[in-house]
Amino acid sequence: MMYKPNNGIPDMDFEIKIAWWPDRFIKRFFKPKFKNMTLREKQSLFLENICKLILWANKQGYEMTGGEFHRTESQQLLYFEGYELKKIGSDLKLHKTVRKSKTMDSDHPRKLAFDLNLFVNGEYTNDPAHWKPIHEKWKSMHPKNYSGFEWKWDYNHYGMKQ
Repeated sequence: MMYKPNNGIPDMDFEIKIAWWPDRFIKRFFKPKFKNMTLREKQSLFLENICKLILWANKQGYEMTGGEFHRTESQQLLYFEGYELKKIGSDLKLHKTVRKSKTMDSDHPRKLAFDLNLFVNGEYTNDPAHWKPIHEKWKSMHPKNYSGFEWKWDYNHYGMKQ
């Protein structure tokens, strides 16, 4: 993980100097100030953590593919209201369906949420028993991380609170 303290040390020098320091020291003293980060910086940190989570899950024997990452406000509205667009001939029609979101305040439009697909022995699963260790690892990676496992229904949803 790259840590960028505001102490005037260039990145290259800093990386060389901390390469041998214990991870607990780095996390304690060079933790990025999350509340002072821009949305773009939070998005970068979030995506970096998602990549690390996928690599960690792979080492545990799981296979993952990406689901939905970015969602437009229009798509969020359709999910919240329970509609989808259907093409009938050359026309687009709204079709009522089940609600796919319980909120308009999703982190998907902010690019701070990602839906992952989990495979065990080559088979897709949504079994909470398989998601639990992934959820626990995700929560340990950053204090702002959350997952749908906490809601007991959206197990494949991983996000970072603003």
